[in-house]
Amino acid sequence: MVGLLALHGPALGANAPKAVSFNDHIQPILSEYCFHCHGPDAESRKAELRLDRPEFAFLPRKEGGFAIVKGDPANSLLMQRVTSPKSDVVMPPPESHKVLTPAQVSLLQQWIADGAEYQEHWAFVDPVREPPPEVKRKDWAHNAIDRFVLANLEAEGFSGNAEAEKHALLRRVTFDLTGLPPSPAEIGDFLTDTAPGAYERVVDRLLTSSRFGEHRARYWLDAVRYGDTNGEHADNLRTTWPFRDYVIKSFNENKRFDQFVIEQLAGDLLPPANVDQIVATQFNRLNTTTNEGGSVVEEVYLHKLKDRTQTAATVFLGLTMGCAARFSAGGTFTVGNTAAALPSNTLSGMLLKKALS
Repeated sequence: MVGLLALHGPALGANAPKAVSFNDHIQPILSEYCFHCHGPDAESRKAELRLDRPEFAFLPRKEGGFAIVKGDPANSLLMQRVTSPKSDVVMPPPESHKVLTPAQVSLLQQWIADGAEYQEHWAFVDPVREPPPEVKRKDWAHNAIDRFVLANLEAEGFSGNAEAEKHALLRRVTFDLTGLPPSPAEIGDFLTDTAPGAYERVVDRLLTSSRFGEHRARYWLDAVRYGDTNGEHADNLRTTWPFRDYVIKSFNENKRFDQFVIEQLAGDLLPPANVDQIVATQFNRLNTTTNEGGSVVEEVYLHKLKDRTQTAATVFLGLTMGCAARFSAGGTFTVGNTAAALPSNTLSGMLLKKALS
């Protein structure tokens, strides 16, 4: 009863969010404390309870009741278990060495009271333009982004810093946009420019600098696993710099992102494709390569196909696909009662079959 009584009074106080979001507030709690035993993995699932999807979470329990009753935390078995004082009832169980904080319990309570709405993964939810929040220091916020930043600061009891001195401001923006410090001449020009719009003119100058594309391209090249060497065996030099130059040029030209994506995934299929668009498709060939004479062609091909799939998913979809990348060609063999597929002439396939024989 002690735990259930706590459901009638939230413990978040002034820090309670105006609206509890499943993606922002609830899923992190369930993922950390519940999904190991009540998530998508059927092998580790217990009590036939699955909380990661709404089509399972609201089903009636065999022993009676519901894990989650929309709008009714007190009658939700989930809340009864997480607030129970009994060691053989409370969730997570004591042997897990995990304990929900009062704030986390209150978030679960508020979420259920508000209707226990599940949300799809954030990558599949259409973005919604939020109006800039109201802030106390209206003189500090010069634009909508400032207001979002200041609102978060004020919610935590902080206030925004004073405006930076001109030389510090120039140094920050130059590093941000080019990755390099400003020159002494650039510092002098900015300090002596007292006309309105001096900072904006600096930003325009930096955006038109070739260094801007070089700096921004670094992040993209890291994501698409760009390399000037083949990455395997003797790690020999390979000619991939045209792709690097294509990415730098695209940033400096402020190319539309959709066009940037199309050209890298299928630039050679555009009618008619120009040299840049054909070079862009090197994205599909940036995986590690090898000149080793003992390589098995089919195995190398499948490894590269897997790598390309994982990279495209990570870069363009914001998803990891490692668990879904499978070798699907070639012969089959049996592990216990399970038929497995692997190319018969791959090294890993031969070793695995030999180990199982």
